[in-house]
Amino acid sequence: MKKLAITLVIVLGLLVAADYGAASFAEYQVSQQMKKQLKLAEDPSVRVHGFPFLTQAVAGDYKDVEVAAKAVQAGQLKELGVEANLHHARLPLNDVLAGKVNKIDVDELVGRMKLKASDVGRIIGITDLTINPAPKDALDESSGDGGSSSSGDGSGGTGQGGATDSSRAAVALDGTIGIAGTNVRVKVIAVLSLLNGQLKIEPKKLDLADRSLSEIPMGDVFEESILQQFTTTLDPGMLPFEVTPTAVRVERGALVMEGKADNVTIGPGGVSTG
Repeated sequence: MKKLAITLVIVLGLLVAADYGAASFAEYQVSQQMKKQLKLAEDPSVRVHGFPFLTQAVAGDYKDVEVAAKAVQAGQLKELGVEANLHHARLPLNDVLAGKVNKIDVDELVGRMKLKASDVGRIIGITDLTINPAPKDALDESSGDGGSSSSGDGSGGTGQGGATDSSRAAVALDGTIGIAGTNVRVKVIAVLSLLNGQLKIEPKKLDLADRSLSEIPMGDVFEESILQQFTTTLDPGMLPFEVTPTAVRVERGALVMEGKADNVTIGPGGVSTG
């Protein structure tokens, strides 16, 4: 009985090892195809989610393939994070075994771009910029946070009647700027939105994070000039595989654009959607 148990453990271990080995081989094949389509200098990381892998391989249907590339250059941006999840990626087993993955059919593709704080800060001239999700009531005039407010509709991430608007989000931006010859750390609450495929940052509320300098007189014109330093429109280009961006959100340290497409074919001729 003991020998049988040991044998079963060994067999299971070999099966698991074979499963992970096969998954790694398939991930490499997908990585090479993604490298071509994204025109990357380095191989992107690829992870096939779901266990066991071999049942997915035999069916030729991979439920969730995650692709990620870091520090991609696009226009002004030098550290762009590019990600995609391929839901139900169709890869014939014979093509994978032969190492000839020339075409991938995908039921649903979700693409993301992550604009890092260091990249955004470099563009707007605030080198120590930090990015964080803003509280849901950050732009509510009745929230009583003590900060100054500028003109604007005060909305961020919601539409009429409180309905969620995925094309807008509230973001907290923190950084050091020069005021009256002194370096002062300020915090800005802004609205992040999509504008013709670009990412627009519109500051709405200003707060002096350095409380020791909170007595500095802040006229409307002076305040607007500070807010203007955080105002910008960023163009990272098209999302992975020509997906049109439809949503924005904020992560700690990054601004995120996201979109999805159905019935996508990724092949030598490029990307097509059905």
